[in-house]
Amino acid sequence: MIRKYEIMYIVDEAADQKAIAAKLNDILTANGGKILASDEWGLKEFAYEINKKKKGFYTVLIVETDSANILEFQRIVRIDNSIIRELVINTETEKKYIQSTKLSKTDMSKFKEEKKPTRSFDRRPPRKFEDKPGERRPATEAPKPADTPEVEKPKPSEPNSAE
Repeated sequence: MIRKYEIMYIVDEAADQKAIAAKLNDILTANGGKILASDEWGLKEFAYEINKKKKGFYTVLIVETDSANILEFQRIVRIDNSIIRELVINTETEKKYIQSTKLSKTDMSKFKEEKKPTRSFDRRPPRKFEDKPGERRPATEAPKPADTPEVEKPKPSEPNSAE
């Protein structure tokens, strides 16, 4: 059964990258397989050393092929020492799959629609607070103790008007 896969592999910088790519492409296209997209990311430095190597050529392929070709590809990659890493993803079973090769124009328009509107960095007008019972003022607008007028204390001799 033919399925769609995304394959990424890293070839050692000292190896012949084109010969290895041709050999791997032949394996994937056997038995009616197709390479739908191919993207060479070029020579990139690793985040950490892998088998005492610091750089490698990255290649990403989108292929439609059967599982026998994928198993043969993985077997050859494990044998060949010039291939540092490989990753095979079945795109039909992967949830929230995003293609690693360059996005098509229609995908970019969809991305722009989903993008959140940008927020301007203009200064907002200051918020006005009304004095309501139970509402707190922000600390920046609280009156300073020196500016507050003194509150007259009720005299003990005056009768309370509420009673």
